[in-house]
Amino acid sequence: METADTRQEILIQASKLFKRLGYRATTTREIAKAVNIKQPSLFHHFPNKKAIVEEIFALSLNEAAIRIDEACRQQGSVSERLHQYLVWDFSSLHRMPMAMSAIYTGDALKSPELAELADKLKAFYRSLEDLIAQGIRSGEFVEIDPALGRLMVASITIAHLEYAEEAVIEDPDRLAREGADFVLRAFRRPEQA
Repeated sequence: METADTRQEILIQASKLFKRLGYRATTTREIAKAVNIKQPSLFHHFPNKKAIVEEIFALSLNEAAIRIDEACRQQGSVSERLHQYLVWDFSSLHRMPMAMSAIYTGDALKSPELAELADKLKAFYRSLEDLIAQGIRSGEFVEIDPALGRLMVASITIAHLEYAEEAVIEDPDRLAREGADFVLRAFRRPEQA
């Protein structure tokens, strides 16, 4: 018998299979089996595997894209704006029950049918690079190629995702602050550290 939580369980189990097998190799039959439902029941919740990935991606990126854009447009210290964004982002990611890292590091975003998601991620990255560039121009951040800075932040974010998938996190807010502090120490000029 299916419960109201079946949809979320589909997302959770699919994310674990995507991490273990990859997006392309994971089938809706395997997802249904992992959730302990029949494959036709899965289609009452999601029309296909692509829709499952889109939902997982939306849960991790939609609000983040809004918040990074807001951070770019706000006034004041770039260090504070980036730090606040990262604390929120890491804390949110630590609270998600899904294995999110594979969506970003696996084969999903390389699939032609998910090109729109890859484009959304690129737009998010452009905003992050813009914020880093603002920090460089204001003299708060060391001189660094903003694209490299973005890759560094993305790597720390993936590390947080992978840690959340492997560990029981008792205080996600503390862990998020520690991660954000770590990133800011890398960007700040020595005289501002």
